[in-house]
Amino acid sequence: MNTTDYRSDSRSDASQLYGTACAAPLRDLGTDLRLAAPAIVDEFYDRLARLSGRQPLLEALSAAELARLKQLQQGNLLALAATDLNETDHGTMAMRVGKVHAMVGLASEALVHSEDILHTAVHRHLDASRHGEALSILSRRLIRDVAWQIRAYEEMESSRHQVLLDITRLAWAAGSYTDLIGQAVGILGRHGEIAGCSIGRPDQHGRFRFEAASGTNIEPYLTYLEHSPASAIEADSGSRGRGPTGRAWLGRTIERCLNFATDARMAPWRDAAAQAGYRSSAAIPLHQPGCAPTAVLTLYCAYPGGFAGPHHEAFLTQLQALLTFALARFDLRTGLSVAIPYVTRQHWAALLRSDALEMHYQPLLDLRSGTVSKAEALARLRDGERLLAPGTFLPALSPEDFLELYARGLRQALAQRRHWLRHGFDLDLSLNLPFSGLGDRRYFEATRQLLSEQDCPGHKLTLEILETDDLPRGIDIGAELARFKTLGVRLAEDDLGSGHSSLTRLRNLPFDTIKIDRSLVAARADQPPGDSALHFIYQLTRLGHALGKSVIVEGVEDEDLLEAIAILGADAVQGYVVARPMSSGQLLEWLAGRQARLPASPPAPGSTLARLARLLVWEETLHLLLREAPERTADGGADAPPPGAAGAGPRHASLAGMAELLLAPAPPRARSRHLHQRMHDLLHAAWSHGPRSPAYAAARERLVSTLCAA
Repeated sequence: MNTTDYRSDSRSDASQLYGTACAAPLRDLGTDLRLAAPAIVDEFYDRLARLSGRQPLLEALSAAELARLKQLQQGNLLALAATDLNETDHGTMAMRVGKVHAMVGLASEALVHSEDILHTAVHRHLDASRHGEALSILSRRLIRDVAWQIRAYEEMESSRHQVLLDITRLAWAAGSYTDLIGQAVGILGRHGEIAGCSIGRPDQHGRFRFEAASGTNIEPYLTYLEHSPASAIEADSGSRGRGPTGRAWLGRTIERCLNFATDARMAPWRDAAAQAGYRSSAAIPLHQPGCAPTAVLTLYCAYPGGFAGPHHEAFLTQLQALLTFALARFDLRTGLSVAIPYVTRQHWAALLRSDALEMHYQPLLDLRSGTVSKAEALARLRDGERLLAPGTFLPALSPEDFLELYARGLRQALAQRRHWLRHGFDLDLSLNLPFSGLGDRRYFEATRQLLSEQDCPGHKLTLEILETDDLPRGIDIGAELARFKTLGVRLAEDDLGSGHSSLTRLRNLPFDTIKIDRSLVAARADQPPGDSALHFIYQLTRLGHALGKSVIVEGVEDEDLLEAIAILGADAVQGYVVARPMSSGQLLEWLAGRQARLPASPPAPGSTLARLARLLVWEETLHLLLREAPERTADGGADAPPPGAAGAGPRHASLAGMAELLLAPAPPRARSRHLHQRMHDLLHAAWSHGPRSPAYAAARERLVSTLCAA
């Protein structure tokens, strides 16, 4: 049969089922059907309760709910037999009912069987000899009804499949935990069978905190849950943690509540759920095999029996696996932040869009000139009497929040720079740019617009990009950075040494500056004190300079370390030794009252760290000079005397002379002799065995220990 014939037959069939041709017989049927409908529906549900796979849901209904369901079924049956029913209205009604059946877990096979049960019950209670033609029309309408409902099932299944595809993409693309959970609840909330959803986890006190949510009435419901005494989740919680979310967290299995109205365990939250329009739920623990959950995803349905059908099992399991994988990405890379309640996240996002954002500024000290010519802009958020630091509120921000923070922060910082300029202080500014912002053209447009709006030359702005940020997938990072460079801005790699891709980025991306992470500076607490940190700082400084980049060291907190870093050749430092972050007005006062911290040429080193720094620089010279030394004998000796010995040449004498700088200012006589001996031993080991030999390493360790004790 061709398409034209099919459509012709379809229109012909519809004309026999709807319209004036069937009005008369259906009118006669209507009177008897209204009288018989209660008995027909009672028989239908009696037999349906015995149908495999359907009984648990019916048993979960309260008496009032079952009575209401029977009333709806009677109305649906009478509507199917109505004389004024047309094909369009019938299709709309059947699709709506089919979607509800798909939501509450009625399998498609059970749907077909249930329609057969209804057909049988109708014929049992109505006189076929009297209403034969009308019953034939009704039977054919029932067949069409099932077909439309099956189509609704297919559409619902297609929607579930699309949800899983979207969550799969999100699992790979999300840039942070907040980004992941925020987008996940948005995707799930658009799915027709989900009336509300939430993701959360317990805080350090065992109280469950909902961190992201979606749904019309979800916020008041979650607020009620968080303030409920029964919401605490503890391993030995007794009566606590007995809701679906708590059971999922403690038991590590998907937990369902078929009906809030009849499940005794839901008593503490029943009224609140009814007000929100939630009648069933599924709580899904997100955890790797054998591990404790990281979070719990909870889905709410507007009907009893939600998420309980056989087709839901695969959907929930795949959803669990995808989100668990995504969470594992962040846990392995950066660790997950503490739980931040959804209401708090929303509150901070609102504050960000108000006047609560306050930029503070930390000056950078130029080690060559001793002047301050740049300040880094750092975000703070005013929340009542509290001033929130970035480490508190940044983990709660979504990608849209970060864009808002960047644009508002840059506008405020550039406006403050103009204010400083009017007072005679021409400072450069630096500001963090999320690496994810390179994949979002809005960041570039905001930068271009604000530089023009605030009349700021591009070279006065440095955008700092965190090394720990992931590269956005599918983005030509070099091209995006080059786009920013067209504005004249400078680029800095922030927190060098805190991630895993430093060398690749330094080699391939057009950074003007590198900032050595404070975690490397803090390593000065290693054994021996300061030596390990200074090694890293010196080598990264040399690498940066070799690549044509300026080098800034962050986290410098005392004068000794400041002196050592100046010796190692870094260009600038930032940290408490210079100044703490301060408001714009405080910075202006500070600038007006300060004097240069360092002369252009630092004095001879006096601190232990300064001596260790001088030792590192001296060793580089030693390595270069020893490359030109004569051949050593096979037994490890040398053909020429060691530096400082009788007969040593001027080049060797210069090594010994540089070594004397390590001892300035002179310690007490006894220690001085000790240091001279350690220095002589080091020079001898370098000459006799080479600067990479075990003998040299041992001699160096003894010298460093003596320097640290001097």
